[in-house]
Parts: sequence; structure tokens; C-alpha cells
Amino acid sequence: MANGTGSHRFALIVLVLLSFLSACASQKQPVKLSPQDLAEADALLVSAAANGEKRRVQLLLSAGARVNARDSQGYTPVMRAAANGHLSVVKVLLSAGANVNVSQGGESLLMKVVAGGDLLTAEMLLSAGADVNYRSASGKTALDVARANNSRDLEMLLVQAGASL
Repeated sequence: MANGTGSHRFALIVLVLLSFLSACASQKQPVKLSPQDLAEADALLVSAAANGEKRRVQLLLSAGARVNARDSQGYTPVMRAAANGHLSVVKVLLSAGANVNVSQGGESLLMKVVAGGDLLTAEMLLSAGADVNYRSASGKTALDVARANNSRDLEMLLVQAGASL
């Protein structure tokens, strides 16, 4: 994609969505996006989350993008935001109802965050109800990942959250 093309495309979509939303708001009708527009909004949401674009994420969610949409690789917006260390975006997505008990490639979101060593995001996911005892197909848990990485702080957090020893 040419540099800048995505911004113009996003601006056009936002203008269309805002005019549609204002028309619906004045008539107090629920917003209905076509399947194609919804797919586009979902893809933009995953991209915005991955890039840490908090305001863009908020706008797309309010325009009807699905908080638990998956991209072509099976990642959700909260997975992309967490993987890239965008804590404020993770918080927005969780507030919007993002599922914290998602997995991709056999690992849970919590396992991926623990593997990356992100204590704050791991704490936020646990507070939001992440399954501390999720087991991958090979039987690994987030606690196993923390121990393998010699991450004592994460190990302690997981044990305090109820991880099976």
C-alpha cells in the first residue's frame, strides 16, 4: 500500500460513517453497517489496535466495528494491542467487551503477554478475567512460560491469581 493511502481511505470511511451515524442518531435508529462495511471496519480496528491508535480504536468501536473481530492470522484487536505494548488501547478494548480468553496458535493471550514479559498488561488481563490456568495443546500454562523465562514478578502475579502449581 502506498504511503498515506491508508490515511485517505480511513478519512473517507470515517466521513461516510459519521454522516450515517448522525442521520441515524437524529432518527434514534440503531446503526446498521453492510457486511462489506463491517468487514472493513473490523480490519481497520485490528490495524488501529496494533498501531496503538487509541482515538481511532474508539471511533471505530463507536461506528460499529466488532471488538472481537479476527484478522486473517486469527488475532483479535486486543491481542494485537497487547503484543505491541499498547496498554491504553488494551484498556479501551477491554472496556468495550473484548474477550480476554482468546487464543491463537495454541497459546492464550495471557501466555503471549507473559512470554513478552509485560507485567502491567498481564495484571490487567487477569483483572479482566483471563484464565490463569489455560493449557496449550502441549500442556503449557502461563506459569510455565514465566518460569521458562525466569520472570519472577510474573510468576508471583500468576500464583497470586490462582495459577496451579
